[in-house]
Amino acid sequence: MSTERRRARRQPTKLWRAPVTRIERITPRMARITVGGPGIDDFAGAGTDENVMLYLYEPGAVLPEPLTLETARVAMSQVRPYMRTYTISRHDPVANEIDFDFVLHGDHGPASRWATGAKPGDEVIFVGPSPAYQPDADAPWHLLIGDETALPAIGSIMRALPGATIRAFVEIEDAAEQQDLDVTWVHRNGVPAGSSEPLVNALSAAEFPDGKPAVWAAGERQAMQAVREVLVDKGIDRASVRPATYWRLGHAGS
Repeated sequence: MSTERRRARRQPTKLWRAPVTRIERITPRMARITVGGPGIDDFAGAGTDENVMLYLYEPGAVLPEPLTLETARVAMSQVRPYMRTYTISRHDPVANEIDFDFVLHGDHGPASRWATGAKPGDEVIFVGPSPAYQPDADAPWHLLIGDETALPAIGSIMRALPGATIRAFVEIEDAAEQQDLDVTWVHRNGVPAGSSEPLVNALSAAEFPDGKPAVWAAGERQAMQAVREVLVDKGIDRASVRPATYWRLGHAGS
């Protein structure tokens, strides 16, 4: 079994513009924002952890028309957006919709600030998509690990593996943040986000199936490094554990 994360072929990178069609508060700290319309007619979603770069312009920013990836880049010396990477939670080509899930934490980052005040009709501009993780169909089982920022990807990966043996561990603030997914929920219960302690303790105590798993993990940088070490201590090959950094403690990423 390959120890590398296999990626689908990259789709052509493009800039998309689409209006918000609805907003749902799926937990107290997470909002699902759906965009749709003809602006995403040709978006080719690949699922799993596929992501795009949101371009968050200041209100009233004068944008070039037509706004394309090329014109947006040329204009960045005069009008530069905040750029934040977000995983696509769901792409429905039939309904022509894309869902983005935002962890809400007040005004501590431009994406959270935007999502908190978003309303139907607001325009969303994004660039991408990235290549998507291709789970190894031959793996005897799959191990998925992350915090709430990784939930969109973990949910998508699980949907891509019907019938597979999956163990998933997701760290969240408390029971109110649980979603309708068959995962082991790890509650922080006041432990600061970004601490490795809750996930490390849960993984250390876990009983794993036999065989070498395909591992996907993402979250805070140092927490993921600690997760990698505990998995290696439990006998998982170090080369097969390559966590992705979704955010860094002390940096306003979202």
